[in-house]
Amino acid sequence: MTIDDQIWIAQNGEKYGPYPEATVHQWLSEGKFAPDALAWREGIPDWVPLGGMFSSTSGRHPPPPPGVRSSSHAYASESFSANQYAPSDAIYVQRAELPTPPSLHWGMVLLLDVVTFGIFGFVWGFIQANWIRNIDTESKATLLLAMALACFLIGEPLYLTSIFKPNPSIAQWGALAGLLLLARWILYLVACFSMAGSMERRLKSTGLPLRVGRITLFFFTISYLQAQLSWLTRWKKTGQTSPPASKGTLWAVFFLFPFLIGILAAIAIPAYQDYLVRAQVAEGDVLASGAKTAFAEYYANHHALPPDNTAAGLDPSASIAGRYVSSVNVAGGVVTVAFDTPTANSTIRYQTLVFEPTISGGKISWGCRKYSTVPEKDFPPSCKK
Repeated sequence: MTIDDQIWIAQNGEKYGPYPEATVHQWLSEGKFAPDALAWREGIPDWVPLGGMFSSTSGRHPPPPPGVRSSSHAYASESFSANQYAPSDAIYVQRAELPTPPSLHWGMVLLLDVVTFGIFGFVWGFIQANWIRNIDTESKATLLLAMALACFLIGEPLYLTSIFKPNPSIAQWGALAGLLLLARWILYLVACFSMAGSMERRLKSTGLPLRVGRITLFFFTISYLQAQLSWLTRWKKTGQTSPPASKGTLWAVFFLFPFLIGILAAIAIPAYQDYLVRAQVAEGDVLASGAKTAFAEYYANHHALPPDNTAAGLDPSASIAGRYVSSVNVAGGVVTVAFDTPTANSTIRYQTLVFEPTISGGKISWGCRKYSTVPEKDFPPSCKK
């Protein structure tokens, strides 16, 4: 394809091109350019409506195209001479003029946004908005994000205060906090949609098939915008426009995320419950250690087992307690720890752990009864000798 086959377009105060004739045909049919847009290519003496371009090209006219003679357009003729660049050079110039978009994979943006509870999304949103200002000086995205951040910084403390310090003097601020947090989300979404609009509007002259899905943008906001920016980065570096920016992958992650969370929860929750039970049983082991020491001293002095706490020189059983342990009792030749507190885990709540002495050569060693109501797998290490 030669330079003579390339077409320049003038529409809405912007200049585009040059483009291959087949491409212009396609875009005209898709409505990307209006039929009354002005067009020129080598071989015609003046700018003509695009709709009549392909029937107005008979004959050869060497002079370069004049400026657009229209009340709504005014371009210098030298800006439109197709002799200036070969087609590939013209595309390179357009790519080279595009500021380099923020470079970070959208998946990392999404992950960091989730991990930081939305804080990273705000920070990265300002970075994206700053880049948008480079291609659209009229963009208000930065201002909208700043307003959203202000609503968050004021509303979130008020909301948390109204929840954790409920009293009549500050409860009235709860409604205001709710309105501020709602305004935060609205401003945040408007900023994202504003940036998407600027990208589509300002990059239209490059002929890029940039289409930002509004539904996907609503749910994924900054992450989806980053997918578009990463796509633009690839185009700037390589000129490739296929495949398009990720959309289906984002939705796959959206539906896969709860599934993965469910699997992790199924693994983590039982393990965490076992950890809690063992930590609470360990408290009983610690509190019982004093009773076992007193038990051994009584036996060494009397060559008999202590009948109760008082005989062993201990406080009453209910006085030896903790957060999870309700009592430690010496009776019947054993030390019994009861977990009858509301904070004890449901696995051991209202259960007992029984420490039973074994006397050999005047020395006492301790184990736990296997018929204790606390599960044997949760016995403390001192019981597993």
